[in-house]
Amino acid sequence: MRTVFSTDAVSEQERHEYWQELASKVFLGLRTERKASSPFFGRLDHREVGPLGVTYLHSSAQHVHRGETEIARAPRECYFLCMQVEGVCRLRQGREERNSHPGDVELFDGTRPGEISFDADYRRIVIVAPYSTLRPRLSRPDEMVGSVLHTREGVGALVGAYLRAFAENQVAEPVAGSVADNLLDLLALAFNTQGRHIQTNAASVREARRHALRVHVERHLSEPSLSPATAAAHFRMSTRYLHGLFAEGGESFMRWVLSRRLARCRKALEDPDMDARSIADIAFGWGFVDLTHFGRAFKKAYGMTPRDWRHEQLRQRS
Repeated sequence: MRTVFSTDAVSEQERHEYWQELASKVFLGLRTERKASSPFFGRLDHREVGPLGVTYLHSSAQHVHRGETEIARAPRECYFLCMQVEGVCRLRQGREERNSHPGDVELFDGTRPGEISFDADYRRIVIVAPYSTLRPRLSRPDEMVGSVLHTREGVGALVGAYLRAFAENQVAEPVAGSVADNLLDLLALAFNTQGRHIQTNAASVREARRHALRVHVERHLSEPSLSPATAAAHFRMSTRYLHGLFAEGGESFMRWVLSRRLARCRKALEDPDMDARSIADIAFGWGFVDLTHFGRAFKKAYGMTPRDWRHEQLRQRS
């Protein structure tokens, strides 16, 4: 479904406020500040393609924030993949400030504070990708936050051409899901290899296997039997080799499984459609077999018990 919003039909005095409401709704609580004294304008063309949200933006100069307050108000585990089409974007997520020029693609983590700024009118494409679709594909997801992919040559050039075509052409289901998967694979490949020398064949194989293991975990999180042994058997590798692959990325297989199960449970506790389900039902549904262990792990990860987390979400919605 395609939705188009524009400030053209709104009085000049109300345009920025109208734009702020749109940006907050489509992009999870963003806060915008206009920069120019000239009349503000903005146009937003949004549609869903498979699991992805795709938006084409054209707007006046502005500064855009997503801080802790905005994240708490509209939490969602997702990435923003943004291609600058016209104008220059100055961005910061993490310590470094970077500039994005036409053709460049930025990677933002929706769970972390960040800001972007435009000193003049601009056009850009924004793709919202749920964690579950992209994070397992990234070799170093936490290190890549706030990075900019240049698309003038190599794999980057393929990404630029594919992303632009993806955003400008409507594809019907069920093909849309496959096309979205192809885009995510290409984006992950480009970000995974950016700034590094061409890998040896052995290193490439190990990275591909790590990626395959993460995807396998996401698909089998609800199964209590998921373990290093079952995953290793699925890929015909030894558990020692499996543990070595995850150790190279600075993590362990079961810690990865635990973090992903906790994230799915947290999302369920925030979902109004899941209010009727008990916490135990949600935990068991995502592969936990011990409620005491689940409760302790959840509190360690998010600072409060599952029950308190759910009550806080209900309070915020009331």
